[in-house]
Amino acid sequence: MKKTKLFFAGLVLALSTLSFAQCTSYTPTEKDLPIETLSELQVAYPKAAYVEMMATAKYVVKDAKGKVLGTVLLSSPYSDDINGFNGPTPLQIALDGKGKIIEVRVLENNETPSFLKRVVDAGYLDSWNGLTVEEALNKEVDAVSGATYSSRGIQKSLKARLEAVK
Repeated sequence: MKKTKLFFAGLVLALSTLSFAQCTSYTPTEKDLPIETLSELQVAYPKAAYVEMMATAKYVVKDAKGKVLGTVLLSSPYSDDINGFNGPTPLQIALDGKGKIIEVRVLENNETPSFLKRVVDAGYLDSWNGLTVEEALNKEVDAVSGATYSSRGIQKSLKARLEAVK
């Protein structure tokens, strides 16, 4: 009876260890990015073929031959405590191979669509394009009139994420 209990205890332990090992050995792919398709990423990186996770909320974008095209940074979890008008406004920040911002994109959020549309239509998200991380951190961008909370939330989220890169 003791041998049977010992056998089952060992079996449970072995299965638990195997399950844990499978969970921790997962290799993230572009499916882990909060974008609908690779074609969305190809707006910033026309030759993008795939992405690889490098660290928390940091991905490297590569072409079909494996050449690094740039890096994608996600503001979450670094900006999860920063609110716009209706809560956090997560961002996707695309950097070229030299570390300059080429695109800032707002991800799924709870902002009022009409306020967020004002921000996008005003070109607010383009305010950091062409800047290095350091330059973007030092740049103050005026809030969009009529969407002050949303635009300030975006700016604070962007800076919180870029601080983590510095």
